[in-house]
Amino acid sequence: MPDERRQRLIVLPTGIRLDLLTAFLLMSAVPLVVLLLVAGWFAFPNVREFYHLERWFPLIATPSDSTWWLLSVLTLTMAVSLLGSLYLAAKIIKPVIHLSHHAQSLAAGDYDAAMTEEARAGELGDLSAALNKLTSQIRTNMVELKQLGDRTTQMNFEINTRMVMLSGLLQIGELIGSGVGLDMVLDLVVEKLALLDPQGFSLLSLQPIEDLPLTLRRGHNVDLDRLTWPPPKPVPVMMDATHRPPTGLEPLWKQLNQPNLVLHPVFIRGKPVGALGVGNRYPGFGWAQEFVDLTAVFAKQVSIALENELLLRKTKLLAIRDELTGAYNEAYLRQRLAEELKRAILYQRPCALVMFTIPGLPHYRQRAGEPQSEQVLKQAVRIIQESVTDIDRVGRFSGNEIVVLLPERNKRQALELADSMRQRANAALAAQGTGGSLTLVGSVVENPLDGVTAEELITKASAALSDASTTREQTA
Repeated sequence: MPDERRQRLIVLPTGIRLDLLTAFLLMSAVPLVVLLLVAGWFAFPNVREFYHLERWFPLIATPSDSTWWLLSVLTLTMAVSLLGSLYLAAKIIKPVIHLSHHAQSLAAGDYDAAMTEEARAGELGDLSAALNKLTSQIRTNMVELKQLGDRTTQMNFEINTRMVMLSGLLQIGELIGSGVGLDMVLDLVVEKLALLDPQGFSLLSLQPIEDLPLTLRRGHNVDLDRLTWPPPKPVPVMMDATHRPPTGLEPLWKQLNQPNLVLHPVFIRGKPVGALGVGNRYPGFGWAQEFVDLTAVFAKQVSIALENELLLRKTKLLAIRDELTGAYNEAYLRQRLAEELKRAILYQRPCALVMFTIPGLPHYRQRAGEPQSEQVLKQAVRIIQESVTDIDRVGRFSGNEIVVLLPERNKRQALELADSMRQRANAALAAQGTGGSLTLVGSVVENPLDGVTAEELITKASAALSDASTTREQTA
């Protein structure tokens, strides 16, 4: 098709080629022909007589008339040629100027203006149509480019959202693995979830979970005061322009000023114990499923953190050794004391309990610092451990009391052993350079004189130890 078009433009003198040919004829060929005819008129009188031209044109019968006629013909010919050439030049130049202005508009970025195509056929008409088609195509491309830019912006936002999400999940995972406090992990979850939207907010509500010491409610970019939380639901809930809140969540939704909100349940052992939410206040907003899925990922992190904390606590309960001193912990020693008392009652055998404390340790801690006070406690426990047999048990209670379980020992034997341990420990502490401010004070109880259960013996020993410590402080 393009080859045929080129052949037609070359062979057929249409459009600008025809106009230029006509202008050439008017300006050069026509005057030349007229001059040749006039010259032939005078140069060939036989021809003029043969055709009797004087009879047909009597005005040029005489030479003077011929001269006047010649000047008139030449003047008329030149005038026609000039006017015709000017007309054709204007006919060619005007569309070219129009095309030039339209091309300049295109170059300046004005793609809305359309050019009126030439009514006649020819190169200028084709060029006008081509420019209009080009303008239309550019306009279409600009619209598509804008749409592509909008999609690119949206993609960049989604990529940034995912990067924030991944960064937050990595930080949360690192905190869970590092064993930091549960409250710090939950605060980070709420903070990172709110960052998924520049104008978003997040909130978390939990029911009391066993004995976990945590703040049950927390939020980011939202005021949690006076919010009424319903019982947790087992399924995610969306609230936006197309999803009205369920009946049970409508009071909470109104208290938050009717936002767009996603609430995802937090599970522990398959049971919902709370809800993690993310929201914003864009008018006419609708949640995408991927945002709900992101909330589910963060809710899962909360579940992992809670379950991890519960496991750590159970692990500590199952452990029998104190982390600082290496002695038995309070839970194990209480359980072992109860077992020894049952055996002592069954076989009618004695069982004694010794409890030590260091009254001046709190003041020493303030003066020398926590590391030094821990060293004192560890040294005292080590000396006492070296003074007992394999069937005896030495433990540490939560109040820094050192407890010694002495099966098969009566109160007299226990008093003698306790006094020996106290003297050795006090001598070691004095040699350590504590200035004599740290000394052990003890109490001794025995089954069944002071009690027949573990709780009774421990209570009686604690009371006696408290009296001895008060007396020691007053004496000092």
